Amino acid sequence: MMKAISATVMRAQRTTQGNVVVVAGLGLLAVTIAAVMQGGLRHGLVAPIGLAAGIALYHAAFGFTSAWRRMLAETRSVGLRAQLVMIGLTIIVFFPLLERGAVLGQPVLGYISPIGVALSLGAFLFGIGMQLGGGCGSGTLHAAGSGSVRMAVTLATFIAGSLAATANPLDWRHWTEFGSFSIVERIGAAPAIAVSLACLALQLRFLKISESMGNDDSKVVDADSVD
Repeated sequence: MMKAISATVMRAQRTTQGNVVVVAGLGLLAVTIAAVMQGGLRHGLVAPIGLAAGIALYHAAFGFTSAWRRMLAETRSVGLRAQLVMIGLTIIVFFPLLERGAVLGQPVLGYISPIGVALSLGAFLFGIGMQLGGGCGSGTLHAAGSGSVRMAVTLATFIAGSLAATANPLDWRHWTEFGSFSIVERIGAAPAIAVSLACLALQLRFLKISESMGNDDSKVVDADSVD
């Protein structure tokens, strides 16, 4: 009897998942067609690329939130160290492209904004919201896309807060700023890569030392021991 019930439940789940895949596929097709009609093939390719990125993020369970939480609460730095490695690889790939200004005939530009009070305060508040909401931007998107109602609420408030900020409340756009800076423009791509990787190496070393001090040597988690 129990086996029959379990088999029925599994069939129902497979049917539901199949329906979700069909609806998602039709939605992706509709978005792709609309994008092609409005902006051409280049814009149309953004939809399937976004889908592929979402699938990758979902299966990798990628997000910045849990790594920071584990470091602060448990002194486990494997997640943060993985993020630093990812940043290093991004630097190696994109700094030369930013210096060239184009790739495959397409412009490659960096968005350089000034550092100031508004940016610092906003980053601090975003970190708090990220922990309370249970996800950063990428984590919220892939979790909401996987069907999480809780993260759908987080995404809705994420959008509402971003929209409210465009209204310039408290006149934050005119708060004190300290100017903008591009290390690639200032010293060139190769030296910028060297300096950036050196800084990342120092941070990696600091995280390892902090983890060793915060845990017994026998309990320190390395990247290759995490499943």
